[in-house]
Amino acid sequence: MWMPPIEPEWQGRVEFWELVFGTWTSYAFLVLWWQKVLKEPLDEWRYAMLVFLGAGAFWINHYFQKAPLWFWMINLYTVFYVIAWWKVASIGTRPRSGGWKVAALAGSLVYTVAFIAFEQLARYGVANWGMHEFCWMATSFLGFPWLIWWRGHSTVAPAPAEVSPYPKPRWRGAGGDL
Repeated sequence: MWMPPIEPEWQGRVEFWELVFGTWTSYAFLVLWWQKVLKEPLDEWRYAMLVFLGAGAFWINHYFQKAPLWFWMINLYTVFYVIAWWKVASIGTRPRSGGWKVAALAGSLVYTVAFIAFEQLARYGVANWGMHEFCWMATSFLGFPWLIWWRGHSTVAPAPAEVSPYPKPRWRGAGGDL
């Protein structure tokens, strides 16, 4: 085997259908956080990357939640996640106030709590409302196309994350600037 085996008894009580439901709902939450609260929309790829990185904690909690090194793994991932949040969202390069940058970085915590809350909603629905996990998967099956449609019809344009100090040359055809 090319990879060391993962001990089955290390696995936590985190299910895939919870992740699927939490992913598309937290994506919508993330977009609204940046657009409505921080008033600084991001490029779509940045939203996708932040959601992907947020979902990465699922792997640790699913496969290693009861492992002896879980505490270290989840904390190292948290440090990586916060640094990646800062870099992917280009918080440091945006010409905004220090308070805004603190709020943008705190968004990593707010987003994580929202992601977990959406996953817990699905878990609660299965455990206490008698809903089958299929209902959450079916909702997600409809939620992802809605999310794609919603984002595809968005008219909000993000500001550039970095303002270049150099003027961009303009192509004017033969005999132009270039």
